[in-house]
Amino acid sequence: MTAGQSPCFSAAVLAGGFSSRMGRDKACLPFGGTTLLGFQVGKLRALGIEDIMISGSEQALPGTRSVPDVYPHRGPLSGIHACLTAAKGRAVLFLGVDTPLIPLETLRELLSSHENGVTLLRHGERTEPLIGVYDCTLAPLCEEILRTEHTGVWQLLNRTATKLLPFDGDETVFLNANTPEDHARLLRLWEGGGSL
Repeated sequence: MTAGQSPCFSAAVLAGGFSSRMGRDKACLPFGGTTLLGFQVGKLRALGIEDIMISGSEQALPGTRSVPDVYPHRGPLSGIHACLTAAKGRAVLFLGVDTPLIPLETLRELLSSHENGVTLLRHGERTEPLIGVYDCTLAPLCEEILRTEHTGVWQLLNRTATKLLPFDGDETVFLNANTPEDHARLLRLWEGGGSL
């Protein structure tokens, strides 16, 4: 699979969660001349992906569709399941709404590297389960897990062929906006010379 075949992929911005530490909806926070949600959607469009879904937010952005959870309040896996079920492509590139510094080229490498199962980014000793490509054929297994008491994404990954794509760049790009202080730091980093 090459990045030139992006039409084979759908994409989804994971914008759910209660944003309890932020105190307001993270998707609406300003970033890069738009909102965090708008910024991430723009990044996915730049990859040539036409089918872009938004999970966990009812914000209407042109050219996207909101996909509600089939199993609400069950964590990120519920959003992954809903988007895998609703996707038009054979696999879905997932991107968290609150990690805007992930380079476009890194996302392109994820698409190019994906063969089957799940392909995730790994940096240092950490794997990023919410930045990766998931095959749509995993939807039934997601549903099976969501019907249990233990619904973490790792319940899926431990039962799925998972490929890890090493990231050797500056790990600052994985910073996310969990608190107002995090958001302010991300804005400073971006305004200091960030780019897609």
